[in-house]
Amino acid sequence: MARNILVLFTLLLFALLCAGQTQNSSSSTMGQSFFGADLSGTNPWPPTDSQGTIAKLGGIRLWDDNVKWANIETANKTYDWSQLDKWVDDAQEQGYDIVYTFGDTPKFAGKVPKGSPCVAGQGSYSCSAPTDVNTDGTGTDDYFSNFVTALVSRYKGQIAYYELWNEPDCTCFFAGTQAQLVRMSKDAAGIIRSTDTKAKILSPSGHGGTMKTWFAGYIDAGGGSYFDYVNYHGRGAGSTNDNPEEFLTTYGDVTAELAKLNITKAIWDDEWGPKSGQTNDYMIASYVARGVILRAGVGLMREYYYQWDAPSPLGLQGVTAGQAHDVVVGWLDGYTISPCTESGKIYTCKLSKGQIVWDSSQTCTSNGCSTKAYTFPSDVSKSHDLEGVTTTLSGKTLQLGVKPLLLN
Repeated sequence: MARNILVLFTLLLFALLCAGQTQNSSSSTMGQSFFGADLSGTNPWPPTDSQGTIAKLGGIRLWDDNVKWANIETANKTYDWSQLDKWVDDAQEQGYDIVYTFGDTPKFAGKVPKGSPCVAGQGSYSCSAPTDVNTDGTGTDDYFSNFVTALVSRYKGQIAYYELWNEPDCTCFFAGTQAQLVRMSKDAAGIIRSTDTKAKILSPSGHGGTMKTWFAGYIDAGGGSYFDYVNYHGRGAGSTNDNPEEFLTTYGDVTAELAKLNITKAIWDDEWGPKSGQTNDYMIASYVARGVILRAGVGLMREYYYQWDAPSPLGLQGVTAGQAHDVVVGWLDGYTISPCTESGKIYTCKLSKGQIVWDSSQTCTSNGCSTKAYTFPSDVSKSHDLEGVTTTLSGKTLQLGVKPLLLN
């Protein structure tokens, strides 16, 4: 009997430790570690919502915030750590862990790729593979390895995650070959794992639509053993990003391809958010809430909104969309959520403490949001909205719009 009790206690302890880290197609128990955001440093620290509440986040991702490879290594083996030191100190102050994303080859280590495809605003060599890595993956790879060694040695125990490269599925961020990227991944993983045994590694981040092409090629070239978690950017392309429900399509593309590749590692989405078609506060708040809920429902290990402190109207700093994010964290944190289902444009996401619903056929303007009568389940008595208002229900219907409601 004592042995059985010990086994049960061990299983319970394991489940508690895994809260917020569960990858499960049927249900996921959420922890605050699930919720993250990219930051640019354009607003004062710390990130806050419209109520002045410090953002309810488990971690931040560093990209587009002046700490890329070229920002730090200003000349060969000459480093400026000042900005990254500040980010690390700030994150520790709030208890946020950090994802550091590799990318942006410095001028001394790169060259202008054929066709000059690199992102405008960064150096014309920023998407270059290092010049000491040949197209077949041979060479010294000293430039990149030296930077990784210096970075990980300095921030051992302070940076929890390393992303092997930002969006190399686009030549705008990496114009080298798969063999070059795999070689760089191998060297980076070896350095990280030997220097900081607690740090974890994310795969280079592609997009849902490129998993069958770019990511499969990366795996075929030998990249599969150099990361702990699969990482991708889960927004759709162009106008398909207008609706957060498009995430389900990109996620389906990812999981289908991972099944073909026989990869069972947990999945992250460390950069998502509206890129077009959203212009008013109500719709942005709705978009953010739906995006977080949908990602929680499928059992992602983590998600990161891009960017909390972006300029209006897409940022969350000090606006109602930031409050919507934090309200949703309150709905989810510590509870179990099942995958969201859709019926006639009504999305329903079952929670261990009720359900979340919204009507994706409705919309919002600067004057308010449209709604339609919705027959709520007989076993619920209250609704909670994105402004934090709780309403006692009566009758059989309520007015449901594109902004999610928690019913319990």
